[in-house]
Amino acid sequence: MSAGLKTFSAQVTAGAYVSDIFYILGCFGVVLGMVALTLLDAGIVNRKNVVDTIVQKWVCGAVGGLAYLVMGYGSWNWQIYTALGVPHPLRQALSDWSIFGPNLNTFAQHLDPAFVPGADTAQIFAAFFVLFTMLICMLMHSAGVERLKPVPAVIMSALIGGLISPAIAYLTYGSASALTNSGLHDFVGDFAMYVFVGIWGCILAWRLGPRQTIAPVSANFPMMALGAFFLILAIPLFVPACGFLVPGVGYYGIAVNDSGLGVLFMSIVLALVAGGVSGTIVAYVKGNPIYIILGPIAGYISCSAFLDIALPWQAFAVGFFGPIVMALADAVMRRLGIDDPKIVPLAFGPGLYSAIMAGIVGSGKMQGGFFDVTKGTYAYQHARISFGTQLHGTVLMVAGIAVVAFVVIFVLEKTIGLRVTAKQEAQGLDATYWPRFMGGPQAVAEVTELKTASVTR
Repeated sequence: MSAGLKTFSAQVTAGAYVSDIFYILGCFGVVLGMVALTLLDAGIVNRKNVVDTIVQKWVCGAVGGLAYLVMGYGSWNWQIYTALGVPHPLRQALSDWSIFGPNLNTFAQHLDPAFVPGADTAQIFAAFFVLFTMLICMLMHSAGVERLKPVPAVIMSALIGGLISPAIAYLTYGSASALTNSGLHDFVGDFAMYVFVGIWGCILAWRLGPRQTIAPVSANFPMMALGAFFLILAIPLFVPACGFLVPGVGYYGIAVNDSGLGVLFMSIVLALVAGGVSGTIVAYVKGNPIYIILGPIAGYISCSAFLDIALPWQAFAVGFFGPIVMALADAVMRRLGIDDPKIVPLAFGPGLYSAIMAGIVGSGKMQGGFFDVTKGTYAYQHARISFGTQLHGTVLMVAGIAVVAFVVIFVLEKTIGLRVTAKQEAQGLDATYWPRFMGGPQAVAEVTELKTASVTR
C-alpha cells in the first residue's frame, strides 16, 4: 500500500475487475483489427509497395493515437461532466483526463469513487479510445495506398486524432453527446469510424487519382483472406466493449439505452452470418471472391449503429443486404473513376446504410442523458429514437465531414502535395523510402538520384 494515500475498496471489488477484464478484451479486439487491416492491405498492394504500406499504416496509427491523448478523452468526458453538473465542465474534463491529468495517472484504489466511479474501467476505456483512433487513422491510410506521400498522411492522422475524431465523438458518441441526447443513435461508432473514414477516403482517393498499376486479386489472396478472418475474430471482442457493463445492474448501450450481452452477441453473430451468405451470392454473381471474405464484415458494418438495440433476426435481415450495398458502392466508385476498392465500398456504403436503419430498428426506444440524473436536459433515458432524428443527424454529419475532409485534403494537395512522383510510384515505394532494407547500394544510388531530380523540378 502507498503511504499517505487513502485507499477506496469500492474501486477494487471482484465486480470491478470483471468489468476491467471485459474492456481489456475489447482493447485486444481493436489491436487484432489493426493486424487484420494490415494483412488486408498487404494482400491488396503490389509486392514493390508492401513494406511501405505496412510501415506508413502503423505510423499513421501511432501519430493519430498520440494526438488523441492530448485532449481527446477529456473532450469526450466533457459531455458527462456537463450532464452531471460539474462546474466548468470542459476545463475540468480536460484537466482530469488529459495524458498528464490525475485520473489517468493515479491508481484506481486511490481515486475517490464519489468523483471517479469505476476508475479502473474509465482508465481502460481511455486506452480503448486511443486504440480506436489508431484504427481510424490506419483505415484512412488504406484509401491512399501505393501513392500517398508520408508527410501528408502523418499530418492528416494528427488532425484526425487530435481534433476531428474527438469532435465527431463529442457530437455522436455517448449518452450525453449533443446529437445522441436529442435522439440520434450510434452504438459502435458508425459515424466516428465507418461513415467518417468512408467520406474521407472517397475524397482522398479522388484527389490522389488512380494508381498506375493495380495488383490482381489473385496476387496474394491468402493474405487478404487471413486479414479478413482476423477481422471477423476481432469484431465480437471489441463490439461489446462499446457499451456500459455495470456489475450487478446490467449491460447498456453507449447511449445508456437498455441492452443485454446475450442478445447483443447473438445479433453480432447473425449479422456476420447474414453478410457471409449474401456475400457468397454476390461473389458468384460478379465472379469476384473478395465478396466472400468481406461479406461478413459488410454485414456487421451494416448493423454497427444499432446492434445494441436490435433483435437477432433484425440484425440478420439488415446485415443480409450489407454486401449488396457494398457492391453498389463499389460500382459507383468505379463509374466515377475513383480508385478505392475497399474503404469506401466497405465502410461508407454499409456505414451510411446502418446509420439510417438505426432510426427504423430503434424507433421508439429511449436513450440519452446519464445514469442517476433524474430531471432536466440530461435526465436518464429522456430522448426517443426516431427515423426523422436519425436521418437529420446523418445528413448533418455527412455534410460536415465532407466539408472538413475536402478543406484539409485540398489544402495539403495545393501546399505540400499528396501524391508521390510518377517515377517513385513506378519504381515502388519500398525502394523509394527503404532502399537499404530492400536492395543495397544500387537502390540507394537510384533513390538519391530520384530525390535530387524531384527537388530540382
